[in-house]
Amino acid sequence: MSIPILQSGMKALLRQTALVFAGKMTAACLGFAMSLVVARLMGPDAFGLFSLFIVILILGNDLLGDGLNPGVVRYYAMHSVTNPIRASEVLTNALALRLLLGIPVVLLGVILGGQIAERLFQNPAYVLPIMLGLVGSLGAALWSFDLAAWQSRQDFVAYALMVGLVNLLRVLSLPILILMGHLTLGAVMGLHVAFFYMCTLAGLWLLRRHLATFQFNGTLLRELFRFSKWPAMASTCFLLQVNLGVPVLNYFYSSREAGVYAAGTSLLQGIDFLTISLLTTLLPKVSQLTSLEQCRAYVQRSFPMYLGLAVCLVPVMFLARPLVIGLFGPAYEGTIPVFQILFLGALGTLVTHPLYLVLYTINRPQLYTYSGIVALAGWILAGLWLIPEYGAVGAAWTTLFARLVQSVMIIVILWYALGFSGSTDVATRSMMPNVRES
Repeated sequence: MSIPILQSGMKALLRQTALVFAGKMTAACLGFAMSLVVARLMGPDAFGLFSLFIVILILGNDLLGDGLNPGVVRYYAMHSVTNPIRASEVLTNALALRLLLGIPVVLLGVILGGQIAERLFQNPAYVLPIMLGLVGSLGAALWSFDLAAWQSRQDFVAYALMVGLVNLLRVLSLPILILMGHLTLGAVMGLHVAFFYMCTLAGLWLLRRHLATFQFNGTLLRELFRFSKWPAMASTCFLLQVNLGVPVLNYFYSSREAGVYAAGTSLLQGIDFLTISLLTTLLPKVSQLTSLEQCRAYVQRSFPMYLGLAVCLVPVMFLARPLVIGLFGPAYEGTIPVFQILFLGALGTLVTHPLYLVLYTINRPQLYTYSGIVALAGWILAGLWLIPEYGAVGAAWTTLFARLVQSVMIIVILWYALGFSGSTDVATRSMMPNVRES
């Protein structure tokens, strides 16, 4: 049996993962620099509003963009060798699907964004972050499509170089805003949205050779949507677990308490981007596994590696105080326990989430979605008890609980779906003809 991911392809995988991680960490550092500018120069109140804008962008991009990417990558990987024309159709129809879903969201932001903000928060300060967040969601989703195209083609050099472009432009705009005297929250958010659309156009031009022939394929479009809706829902559930604390704290407490919590989540970007880098490089490869035995071998050999990596990162948790005070300042003293609690949940995600990719390979993406739904329900139940009582720290415990619930569920689901319990799931064998029992 040949398992390219774990045998001959391991060196390539590590090299590609390092490349993607470097690109994503560069993007994260640039984004963190922007957040730090807002946090320190504008204070916790403005940072809470800025964080709300970022959360809306993240969730909107996930529903319209990142959540759909696993389907794009999977189907492109399936057809890239045997049917290149079909693979090209996957890309062009995926772009069409994104536009069909995203344009109504932009209209919603322009027409109803202000009304939603005023009725929900009863404060006009929330109008601009919500409106720009909704409008920017389509731009972020279209930029995500460009990145998904490079990922699908396993062109990780282009991916790594381009993934940080938006944040690079944001940082380069800072001196201009300062010199012109326009370093305001509205200007920072507005340019963020504009750069998404600008980078999308640049990316589409670079990818023009692979998108030159467009033929609307209703069957393929439905197939993409039928598969992609599950990863999209799962990803949204996970992102809600991670980010819902910001709007909930804005609602129950204040933008200042939300800013304290958001500072803790921003410090976790390094670990979460390591997890995302693994998912990015592994997805095209795991999608090409052809037997249940290969899927089981991938899980068996990968789990100890990710667990060992998580153990090596544990000491970082004890550096919380110098990290928080050194980067954010004394006003963010309350972020220290928030970061420490959230850190443990991020390690659980690192260990288990790269394993669920085999559920896409065996055409059972809904199983991962179920884990996300249960974890989100756990977040809501725990949050109703902890957040009103304990504020940002309560939100951190709530998020830790949800992450650990999902990590345990992923292990249990894989145990039964891949036949580790002694009998292979019949539905697993029947739903994916090209994945067979070896």
